[in-house]
Amino acid sequence: MYAGTTIDSFIRDNLEWLGKAMNWSKFTATAALGVIHRGHLSQGMTLLEPYLPGSSGTSSPYAEGGSLFGLGLIFANHGLTASKYLLQQLQDANDEVVQHGAALGLGVAGMATADESNFPS
Repeated sequence: MYAGTTIDSFIRDNLEWLGKAMNWSKFTATAALGVIHRGHLSQGMTLLEPYLPGSSGTSSPYAEGGSLFGLGLIFANHGLTASKYLLQQLQDANDEVVQHGAALGLGVAGMATADESNFPS
């Protein structure tokens, strides 16, 4: 219902709820931020920064993987900027959940861009 609107007040007002989410629920809730902010490219990294791998805000691989998928959703069909970051995260990740989120994000961000640089040669 809020896809692409940037209206994330429900999630922001209920961060305690997000903190209680476990495993794949945390992945999905974090990725939902990407759906809400879809197409707002200038703010994509900033919005998800607290959840991205390497940030001091989270230590959950599910939140990290979900944030990478969410980043891909924000940059869907416009992924040239985000694709490099997502590919690097995919290569650096040691956790399968983070790899899963990075792969999904990379696929969505690169969708319909005709960018073949992410394919192994």
